[in-house]
Amino acid sequence: MINKPGIISGIRGIIGSLILIICFSSVNGFSQDKKYARYLIDTLASPGMSGRGYVNNANRIASEFIAGEMQQHGLLSFPEGYFQPFTLPINTFPGKVSLTVNGIKLKPGVDFIVSASSPSVSKEFKIKVLDPKKFDKPQRLFRLTGKSFENILLLIDKSAIAKERQKLVDSLVWTNYLKSEGYILLSEKERLLYSVSQGFNQKAYPVFEVLKPALPLKPKSAAISVDAVFEPSMAVRNVIGYIPGIEVPDSFIVITAHYDHLGMMGKDALFAGANDNASGVAMMLDMARHYSKPENRPRYSMAFIALAAEETGLNGSEFYVRNPFFPLSQIAFLINLDMVGTGSEGITVVNGKTFVEQYERLVKINADNEYILKVAQRGESCNSDHCPFFKKGVPAVFIYSMGKEHREYHNVYDSAERVPLSEYEDIFRLLRDFIYTF
Repeated sequence: MINKPGIISGIRGIIGSLILIICFSSVNGFSQDKKYARYLIDTLASPGMSGRGYVNNANRIASEFIAGEMQQHGLLSFPEGYFQPFTLPINTFPGKVSLTVNGIKLKPGVDFIVSASSPSVSKEFKIKVLDPKKFDKPQRLFRLTGKSFENILLLIDKSAIAKERQKLVDSLVWTNYLKSEGYILLSEKERLLYSVSQGFNQKAYPVFEVLKPALPLKPKSAAISVDAVFEPSMAVRNVIGYIPGIEVPDSFIVITAHYDHLGMMGKDALFAGANDNASGVAMMLDMARHYSKPENRPRYSMAFIALAAEETGLNGSEFYVRNPFFPLSQIAFLINLDMVGTGSEGITVVNGKTFVEQYERLVKINADNEYILKVAQRGESCNSDHCPFFKKGVPAVFIYSMGKEHREYHNVYDSAERVPLSEYEDIFRLLRDFIYTF
Protein backbone atom coordinates (compact mmCIF):
# COMPACT_ATOMS: atom_id res chain seq x y z
CA MET A 1 0.00 0.00 0.00
CA ILE A 2 1.03 3.60 -0.61
CA ASN A 3 1.88 5.84 2.29
CA LYS A 4 -0.91 8.29 1.56
CA PRO A 5 0.11 11.00 4.05
CA GLY A 6 3.64 10.94 2.63
CA ILE A 7 2.40 11.25 -0.92
CA ILE A 8 -0.04 14.03 -0.18
CA SER A 9 2.43 16.06 1.85
CA GLY A 10 4.92 15.80 -1.01
CA ILE A 11 2.33 16.89 -3.52
CA ARG A 12 1.25 19.83 -1.39
CA GLY A 13 4.83 20.99 -1.18
CA ILE A 14 5.13 20.93 -4.96
CA ILE A 15 1.84 22.67 -5.57
CA GLY A 16 2.47 25.31 -2.94
CA SER A 17 5.77 26.24 -4.54
CA LEU A 18 4.24 26.40 -8.00
CA ILE A 19 1.32 28.66 -6.96
CA LEU A 20 -1.26 26.57 -8.78
CA ILE A 21 -4.68 28.01 -9.51
CA ILE A 22 -6.59 25.33 -7.66
CA CYS A 23 -5.38 23.75 -4.46
CA PHE A 24 -5.05 20.00 -4.15
CA SER A 25 -7.62 19.69 -1.39
CA SER A 26 -10.41 20.89 -3.68
CA VAL A 27 -10.03 18.23 -6.37
CA ASN A 28 -13.14 16.36 -5.29
CA GLY A 29 -15.12 19.56 -5.71
CA PHE A 30 -14.58 19.80 -9.46
CA SER A 31 -17.89 19.62 -11.28
CA GLN A 32 -16.61 19.59 -14.86
CA ASP A 33 -14.24 17.19 -16.56
CA LYS A 34 -12.35 20.01 -18.26
CA LYS A 35 -11.60 21.78 -14.99
CA TYR A 36 -10.11 18.65 -13.51
CA ALA A 37 -8.11 17.99 -16.68
CA ARG A 38 -6.77 21.53 -16.63
CA TYR A 39 -5.71 21.11 -13.01
CA LEU A 40 -3.87 17.89 -13.84
CA ILE A 41 -2.10 19.36 -16.88
CA ASP A 42 -1.11 22.50 -14.95
CA THR A 43 0.38 20.31 -12.23
CA LEU A 44 2.13 17.73 -14.40
CA ALA A 45 3.58 20.37 -16.74
CA SER A 46 4.64 22.74 -13.95
CA PRO A 47 8.32 23.64 -13.34
CA GLY A 48 8.30 21.61 -10.12
CA MET A 49 7.85 18.43 -12.19
CA SER A 50 11.08 19.21 -14.12
CA GLY A 51 9.60 17.93 -17.38
CA ARG A 52 8.89 14.52 -15.80
CA GLY A 53 12.34 13.37 -16.87
CA TYR A 54 15.45 12.12 -15.13
CA VAL A 55 16.77 14.99 -13.02
CA ASN A 56 15.50 16.54 -9.78
CA ASN A 57 13.79 13.27 -8.78
CA ALA A 58 11.11 14.09 -11.36
CA ASN A 59 9.99 10.53 -12.07
CA ARG A 60 9.32 9.83 -8.41
CA ILE A 61 7.49 13.14 -7.86
CA ALA A 62 5.24 12.67 -10.90
CA SER A 63 4.50 9.02 -10.13
CA GLU A 64 3.60 9.83 -6.51
CA PHE A 65 1.23 12.54 -7.69
CA ILE A 66 -0.50 10.16 -10.12
CA ALA A 67 -0.73 7.40 -7.50
CA GLY A 68 -2.22 9.91 -5.07
CA GLU A 69 -4.92 10.80 -7.60
CA MET A 70 -5.70 7.13 -8.23
CA GLN A 71 -5.95 6.45 -4.53
CA GLN A 72 -8.10 9.51 -3.93
CA HIS A 73 -10.59 8.26 -6.53
CA GLY A 74 -10.78 4.90 -4.81
CA LEU A 75 -8.88 2.84 -7.35
CA LEU A 76 -7.65 -0.45 -5.96
CA SER A 77 -4.10 -1.69 -6.24
CA PHE A 78 -3.05 -5.13 -7.40
CA PRO A 79 -1.11 -7.28 -4.89
CA GLU A 80 2.15 -5.76 -6.19
CA GLY A 81 0.96 -2.28 -5.15
CA TYR A 82 0.37 0.86 -7.19
CA PHE A 83 3.98 1.05 -8.38
CA GLN A 84 5.89 -1.20 -10.77
CA PRO A 85 9.56 -0.24 -10.47
CA PHE A 86 12.29 -0.96 -13.00
CA THR A 87 15.55 0.63 -14.12
CA LEU A 88 17.02 1.88 -17.37
CA PRO A 89 20.28 3.48 -18.54
CA ILE A 90 19.99 7.18 -19.31
CA ASN A 91 22.28 10.13 -19.93
CA THR A 92 21.22 13.26 -18.04
CA PHE A 93 22.06 16.96 -18.04
CA PRO A 94 21.50 18.15 -14.46
CA GLY A 95 23.88 21.11 -14.60
CA LYS A 96 25.04 23.59 -17.18
CA VAL A 97 24.37 23.32 -20.90
CA SER A 98 25.69 26.30 -22.85
CA LEU A 99 26.93 27.08 -26.35
CA THR A 100 28.61 30.36 -27.28
CA VAL A 101 29.61 31.05 -30.90
CA ASN A 102 31.85 33.99 -31.82
CA GLY A 103 31.23 35.36 -28.35
CA ILE A 104 27.43 35.25 -28.75
CA LYS A 105 25.62 33.05 -26.22
CA LEU A 106 22.83 30.94 -27.71
CA LYS A 107 19.69 30.06 -25.80
CA PRO A 108 19.32 26.36 -24.89
CA GLY A 109 16.13 24.72 -26.14
CA VAL A 110 15.36 27.72 -28.34
CA ASP A 111 18.48 28.38 -30.41
CA PHE A 112 20.13 25.00 -29.91
CA ILE A 113 19.76 21.53 -28.46
CA VAL A 114 22.46 19.07 -27.45
CA SER A 115 22.28 15.40 -28.39
CA ALA A 116 21.00 13.20 -25.57
CA SER A 117 24.18 11.10 -25.82
CA SER A 118 26.62 14.01 -25.44
CA PRO A 119 29.29 13.85 -22.70
CA SER A 120 30.50 16.47 -20.25
CA VAL A 121 32.74 19.04 -21.91
CA SER A 122 34.04 22.48 -21.00
CA LYS A 123 36.29 23.84 -23.70
CA GLU A 124 36.68 26.31 -26.56
CA PHE A 125 36.96 24.93 -30.09
CA LYS A 126 37.65 26.17 -33.57
CA ILE A 127 34.81 25.69 -36.07
CA LYS A 128 35.43 24.21 -39.50
CA VAL A 129 32.58 24.42 -42.01
CA LEU A 130 32.26 21.18 -43.95
CA ASP A 131 31.52 21.87 -47.63
CA PRO A 132 28.04 20.49 -48.45
CA LYS A 133 29.44 19.22 -51.79
CA LYS A 134 31.42 16.66 -49.78
CA PHE A 135 28.13 14.78 -49.34
CA ASP A 136 27.43 14.50 -53.07
CA LYS A 137 29.57 11.36 -53.19
CA PRO A 138 30.64 9.20 -50.22
CA GLN A 139 34.24 8.99 -51.48
CA ARG A 140 34.60 12.75 -51.10
CA LEU A 141 33.95 12.37 -47.37
CA PHE A 142 36.21 9.35 -47.05
CA ARG A 143 39.12 11.38 -48.43
CA LEU A 144 38.99 13.37 -45.20
CA THR A 145 39.68 10.23 -43.16
CA GLY A 146 43.00 10.46 -41.39
CA LYS A 147 43.14 14.26 -41.38
CA SER A 148 43.50 15.90 -37.99
CA PHE A 149 40.44 17.58 -36.51
CA GLU A 150 42.00 18.14 -33.12
CA ASN A 151 40.28 20.95 -31.21
CA ILE A 152 37.85 21.38 -34.12
CA LEU A 153 34.05 21.16 -34.30
CA LEU A 154 32.77 20.29 -37.75
CA LEU A 155 29.82 22.43 -38.83
CA ILE A 156 27.36 20.87 -41.28
CA ASP A 157 24.58 22.87 -42.90
CA LYS A 158 21.97 20.16 -43.34
CA SER A 159 19.66 22.54 -45.22
CA ALA A 160 22.26 22.74 -48.03
CA ILE A 161 22.40 18.97 -48.48
CA ALA A 162 19.97 17.05 -50.68
CA LYS A 163 17.40 14.95 -48.86
CA GLU A 164 18.70 11.70 -50.32
CA ARG A 165 22.16 12.53 -48.89
CA GLN A 166 21.01 13.17 -45.34
CA LYS A 167 21.80 9.58 -44.37
CA LEU A 168 25.47 10.32 -45.07
CA VAL A 169 25.27 13.14 -42.54
CA ASP A 170 23.63 10.87 -39.97
CA SER A 171 26.25 8.16 -40.56
CA LEU A 172 29.12 10.59 -40.12
CA VAL A 173 27.70 12.11 -36.94
CA TRP A 174 26.71 8.74 -35.45
CA THR A 175 30.02 6.97 -36.08
CA ASN A 176 32.39 9.98 -36.11
CA TYR A 177 34.74 8.18 -38.48
CA LEU A 178 36.49 11.51 -39.12
CA LYS A 179 37.33 11.69 -35.41
CA SER A 180 36.16 15.26 -34.98
CA GLU A 181 35.93 16.78 -31.50
CA GLY A 182 32.20 17.22 -32.11
CA TYR A 183 29.56 18.53 -34.49
CA ILE A 184 27.29 21.51 -35.04
CA LEU A 185 24.34 20.74 -37.32
CA LEU A 186 22.48 23.70 -38.81
CA SER A 187 18.72 23.44 -39.17
CA GLU A 188 16.19 25.58 -41.01
CA LYS A 189 13.29 24.18 -39.00
CA GLU A 190 10.95 26.61 -37.30
CA ARG A 191 11.41 24.73 -34.01
CA LEU A 192 14.09 22.38 -32.78
CA LEU A 193 12.86 18.93 -31.75
CA TYR A 194 14.50 17.33 -28.73
CA SER A 195 14.60 13.60 -28.06
CA VAL A 196 16.03 11.42 -25.29
CA SER A 197 15.76 8.15 -27.20
CA GLN A 198 19.51 8.18 -27.94
CA GLY A 199 20.37 8.79 -24.30
CA PHE A 200 20.87 5.12 -23.46
CA ASN A 201 24.63 5.66 -23.67
CA GLN A 202 27.16 8.49 -23.56
CA LYS A 203 29.35 9.16 -26.58
CA ALA A 204 32.85 10.64 -26.47
CA TYR A 205 31.95 13.81 -28.40
CA PRO A 206 29.13 16.40 -28.27
CA VAL A 207 26.61 17.08 -31.03
CA PHE A 208 24.62 20.29 -31.23
CA GLU A 209 21.72 21.17 -33.49
CA VAL A 210 21.42 24.92 -34.03
CA LEU A 211 18.75 26.99 -35.74
CA LYS A 212 20.38 28.62 -38.75
CA PRO A 213 19.12 32.15 -38.03
CA ALA A 214 20.56 31.97 -34.49
CA LEU A 215 24.12 31.26 -35.64
CA PRO A 216 26.41 34.27 -36.25
CA LEU A 217 27.68 34.78 -39.79
CA LYS A 218 31.10 33.29 -40.42
CA PRO A 219 31.31 31.20 -37.23
CA LYS A 220 34.94 30.82 -36.18
CA SER A 221 34.90 29.53 -32.60
CA ALA A 222 32.60 27.91 -30.06
CA ALA A 223 32.80 27.76 -26.28
CA ILE A 224 30.97 24.75 -24.86
CA SER A 225 30.02 23.93 -21.31
CA VAL A 226 28.00 20.76 -20.76
CA ASP A 227 27.49 18.89 -17.48
CA ALA A 228 26.41 15.35 -18.32
CA VAL A 229 25.86 12.48 -15.90
CA PHE A 230 25.28 8.97 -17.21
CA GLU A 231 23.01 6.87 -14.96
CA PRO A 232 23.41 3.15 -15.79
CA SER A 233 20.43 2.12 -13.62
CA MET A 234 18.00 4.99 -13.25
CA ALA A 235 15.02 3.98 -11.08
CA VAL A 236 11.65 4.61 -12.71
CA ARG A 237 8.19 3.10 -12.24
CA ASN A 238 4.83 2.54 -13.86
CA VAL A 239 1.72 3.45 -11.84
CA ILE A 240 -1.27 1.07 -11.92
CA GLY A 241 -4.73 1.00 -10.36
CA TYR A 242 -8.04 -0.61 -11.19
CA ILE A 243 -11.81 -0.60 -10.71
CA PRO A 244 -13.60 -3.97 -10.42
CA GLY A 245 -16.30 -4.61 -13.01
CA ILE A 246 -19.83 -5.24 -11.79
CA GLU A 247 -20.63 -8.05 -14.28
CA VAL A 248 -17.38 -9.25 -15.90
CA PRO A 249 -14.70 -8.68 -13.25
CA ASP A 250 -12.19 -11.09 -14.80
CA SER A 251 -11.92 -9.14 -18.07
CA PHE A 252 -10.41 -5.67 -18.36
CA ILE A 253 -10.75 -2.54 -20.40
CA VAL A 254 -7.33 -0.90 -20.05
CA ILE A 255 -6.54 2.80 -20.41
CA THR A 256 -2.87 3.68 -20.75
CA ALA A 257 -0.99 6.97 -21.02
CA HIS A 258 2.71 7.67 -20.63
CA TYR A 259 3.49 10.29 -18.01
CA ASP A 260 7.19 10.82 -18.72
CA HIS A 261 8.53 13.52 -21.00
CA LEU A 262 11.94 14.90 -21.97
CA GLY A 263 12.77 16.57 -18.68
CA MET A 264 15.48 19.21 -18.47
CA MET A 265 18.35 19.97 -20.82
CA GLY A 266 20.49 21.74 -18.29
CA LYS A 267 19.00 24.10 -15.74
CA ASP A 268 17.49 26.55 -18.25
CA ALA A 269 15.68 24.43 -20.85
CA LEU A 270 12.46 22.88 -19.55
CA PHE A 271 10.51 20.51 -21.76
CA ALA A 272 7.22 20.55 -19.88
CA GLY A 273 5.33 18.10 -22.11
CA ALA A 274 1.85 19.54 -21.58
CA ASN A 275 0.21 18.00 -24.62
CA ASP A 276 2.78 15.18 -24.78
CA ASN A 277 1.61 13.67 -22.58
CA ALA A 278 0.17 15.45 -19.55
CA SER A 279 -3.02 15.69 -21.61
CA GLY A 280 -3.25 11.91 -22.03
CA VAL A 281 -2.62 11.30 -18.34
CA ALA A 282 -5.26 13.91 -17.51
CA MET A 283 -7.88 12.13 -19.61
CA MET A 284 -6.89 8.76 -18.16
CA LEU A 285 -7.25 10.01 -14.58
CA ASP A 286 -10.46 11.81 -15.48
CA MET A 287 -11.85 8.51 -16.75
CA ALA A 288 -10.73 6.81 -13.54
CA ARG A 289 -12.55 9.49 -11.59
CA HIS A 290 -15.70 9.05 -13.70
CA TYR A 291 -15.87 5.24 -13.55
CA SER A 292 -15.03 5.11 -9.86
CA LYS A 293 -18.39 6.69 -8.98
CA PRO A 294 -20.99 4.06 -8.03
CA GLU A 295 -23.48 5.25 -10.63
CA ASN A 296 -20.86 4.94 -13.41
CA ARG A 297 -19.30 1.60 -12.57
CA PRO A 298 -18.54 -0.38 -15.76
CA ARG A 299 -19.54 -3.97 -16.59
CA TYR A 300 -15.90 -4.91 -17.21
CA SER A 301 -13.09 -4.22 -14.80
CA MET A 302 -10.99 -1.24 -15.79
CA ALA A 303 -7.25 -0.89 -15.31
CA PHE A 304 -5.47 2.45 -15.58
CA ILE A 305 -1.74 2.33 -16.31
CA ALA A 306 0.43 5.45 -16.24
CA LEU A 307 3.53 4.32 -18.07
CA ALA A 308 7.07 5.55 -17.50
CA ALA A 309 9.90 5.88 -20.05
CA GLU A 310 7.91 6.02 -23.28
CA GLU A 311 10.18 8.75 -24.63
CA THR A 312 13.27 6.60 -24.13
CA GLY A 313 11.86 3.89 -26.39
CA LEU A 314 8.58 2.48 -24.99
CA ASN A 315 10.51 1.04 -22.05
CA GLY A 316 7.65 1.29 -19.56
CA SER A 317 5.16 -0.56 -21.72
CA GLU A 318 7.79 -3.10 -22.78
CA PHE A 319 8.55 -3.82 -19.14
CA TYR A 320 4.87 -4.08 -18.24
CA VAL A 321 3.97 -6.63 -20.93
CA ARG A 322 6.87 -8.79 -19.74
CA ASN A 323 5.69 -8.47 -16.13
CA PRO A 324 1.92 -7.92 -16.20
CA PHE A 325 -0.06 -7.48 -12.98
CA PHE A 326 -2.80 -9.70 -14.46
CA PRO A 327 -2.75 -11.97 -17.54
CA LEU A 328 -2.65 -10.06 -20.82
CA SER A 329 -5.22 -12.54 -22.14
CA GLN A 330 -7.74 -10.92 -19.78
CA ILE A 331 -7.56 -7.58 -21.61
CA ALA A 332 -10.69 -7.24 -23.72
CA PHE A 333 -9.51 -3.94 -25.23
CA LEU A 334 -6.82 -1.34 -24.61
CA ILE A 335 -6.95 2.38 -25.40
CA ASN A 336 -3.67 4.29 -25.31
CA LEU A 337 -4.03 8.06 -24.96
CA ASP A 338 -1.15 10.21 -26.15
CA MET A 339 -1.54 13.91 -27.03
CA VAL A 340 -5.26 14.63 -26.73
CA GLY A 341 -5.07 18.35 -25.94
CA THR A 342 -6.56 19.60 -29.22
CA GLY A 343 -9.35 18.11 -31.36
CA SER A 344 -10.68 20.78 -33.73
CA GLU A 345 -9.94 18.38 -36.59
CA GLY A 346 -11.06 15.25 -34.73
CA ILE A 347 -9.07 12.24 -33.56
CA THR A 348 -6.97 9.55 -35.21
CA VAL A 349 -7.26 5.88 -34.27
CA VAL A 350 -3.95 4.07 -34.84
CA ASN A 351 -4.66 0.35 -35.44
CA GLY A 352 -8.15 1.37 -36.57
CA LYS A 353 -7.58 -0.57 -39.78
CA THR A 354 -6.76 -3.66 -37.74
CA PHE A 355 -9.62 -3.49 -35.24
CA VAL A 356 -12.23 -2.44 -37.75
CA GLU A 357 -15.30 -3.44 -35.73
CA GLN A 358 -14.25 -1.32 -32.75
CA TYR A 359 -13.27 1.55 -35.03
CA GLU A 360 -16.66 1.50 -36.76
CA ARG A 361 -18.31 1.46 -33.34
CA LEU A 362 -16.48 4.68 -32.49
CA VAL A 363 -17.52 6.21 -35.82
CA LYS A 364 -21.19 5.34 -35.26
CA ILE A 365 -21.22 6.73 -31.72
CA ASN A 366 -19.66 9.93 -33.00
CA ALA A 367 -22.09 10.22 -35.89
CA ASP A 368 -25.09 9.62 -33.63
CA ASN A 369 -23.99 12.28 -31.14
CA GLU A 370 -22.02 14.70 -33.36
CA TYR A 371 -19.24 14.86 -30.81
CA ILE A 372 -16.19 15.72 -32.94
CA LEU A 373 -15.44 16.56 -36.55
CA LYS A 374 -13.88 13.27 -37.60
CA VAL A 375 -12.70 9.87 -36.38
CA ALA A 376 -9.81 9.12 -38.74
CA GLN A 377 -8.64 5.58 -39.37
CA ARG A 378 -4.95 4.66 -39.47
CA GLY A 379 -3.05 1.41 -39.84
CA GLU A 380 -0.52 -0.22 -37.58
CA SER A 381 2.29 1.94 -36.22
CA CYS A 382 4.67 1.29 -33.34
CA ASN A 383 4.71 4.96 -32.33
CA SER A 384 3.37 4.81 -28.77
CA ASP A 385 2.74 2.52 -25.82
CA HIS A 386 -0.07 0.51 -27.41
CA CYS A 387 2.54 -1.26 -29.56
CA PRO A 388 4.15 -3.67 -27.04
CA PHE A 389 0.65 -4.77 -25.96
CA PHE A 390 -0.46 -5.22 -29.57
CA LYS A 391 2.63 -7.30 -30.35
CA LYS A 392 1.62 -9.62 -27.49
CA GLY A 393 -1.81 -10.17 -29.01
CA VAL A 394 -3.76 -7.57 -27.01
CA PRO A 395 -6.45 -5.73 -29.00
CA ALA A 396 -5.09 -2.20 -28.67
CA VAL A 397 -5.48 1.19 -30.32
CA PHE A 398 -3.68 4.50 -29.90
CA ILE A 399 -5.81 7.64 -30.00
CA TYR A 400 -4.51 11.17 -30.48
CA SER A 401 -6.30 14.41 -31.26
CA MET A 402 -5.79 16.58 -34.33
CA GLY A 403 -5.85 20.35 -34.60
CA LYS A 404 -3.80 23.29 -35.84
CA GLU A 405 -4.48 25.16 -32.61
CA HIS A 406 -1.51 23.51 -30.89
CA ARG A 407 1.24 21.74 -32.79
CA GLU A 408 4.14 22.20 -30.42
CA TYR A 409 5.92 18.88 -30.07
CA HIS A 410 9.13 17.85 -28.29
CA ASN A 411 10.13 21.46 -27.72
CA VAL A 412 10.14 24.04 -24.95
CA TYR A 413 6.88 25.55 -26.22
CA ASP A 414 4.63 22.60 -25.27
CA SER A 415 3.57 24.33 -22.06
CA ALA A 416 0.35 24.09 -20.07
CA GLU A 417 -1.02 27.52 -20.99
CA ARG A 418 -0.71 26.72 -24.70
CA VAL A 419 -2.80 23.52 -24.61
CA PRO A 420 -6.34 24.56 -25.58
CA LEU A 421 -8.30 21.37 -24.74
CA SER A 422 -10.46 22.36 -27.72
CA GLU A 423 -12.53 19.18 -27.87
CA TYR A 424 -11.50 17.56 -24.61
CA GLU A 425 -15.03 17.10 -23.27
CA ASP A 426 -16.41 15.65 -26.49
CA ILE A 427 -13.47 13.26 -26.93
CA PHE A 428 -14.04 12.17 -23.35
CA ARG A 429 -17.75 11.60 -24.01
CA LEU A 430 -17.00 9.63 -27.18
CA LEU A 431 -14.61 7.30 -25.36
CA ARG A 432 -16.94 7.03 -22.36
CA ASP A 433 -19.82 5.91 -24.61
CA PHE A 434 -17.54 3.51 -26.46
CA ILE A 435 -16.37 1.83 -23.27
CA TYR A 436 -19.96 1.34 -22.16
CA THR A 437 -20.57 -0.75 -25.30
CA PHE A 438 -18.42 -3.55 -23.86
